[in-house]
Amino acid sequence: MSFSFGSVCSGIEAASVAFQPLGWSPAWFSEIDSFPSEILKQRFPNVKNLGDITTLPERIRDGEIEAPDLLCGGTPCQAFSVAGKRLSLDDQRGNLTLTFCEIANEIERQRSKQYPPYYLMGKRPRRA
Repeated sequence: MSFSFGSVCSGIEAASVAFQPLGWSPAWFSEIDSFPSEILKQRFPNVKNLGDITTLPERIRDGEIEAPDLLCGGTPCQAFSVAGKRLSLDDQRGNLTLTFCEIANEIERQRSKQYPPYYLMGKRPRRA
């Protein structure tokens, strides 16, 4: 059985390094920063980087992209932590946490006739 995962706020994709020994394969990435996106292109030339995370719920709903077995990611934490201004959901980065939940909801709807999907979410560390 193959096991796929979608990765949001992918960075240079640590999840793939962790999941590769398990035989899991990335269905897609979602990263907007140019440097990590270039690294993803070099390391994973056959995996699409879908870019903006906010477009994913609709794209999954419409069947444009696969609803993977596992959704993983680490949205930026500055909107909630002392590393930022603590603007919470008044900060666009804070709303990415809600977007993660929307993506998870769409994946669950798409997979409702199969076994339930899994979710793994962490927070991205503050950049220096």
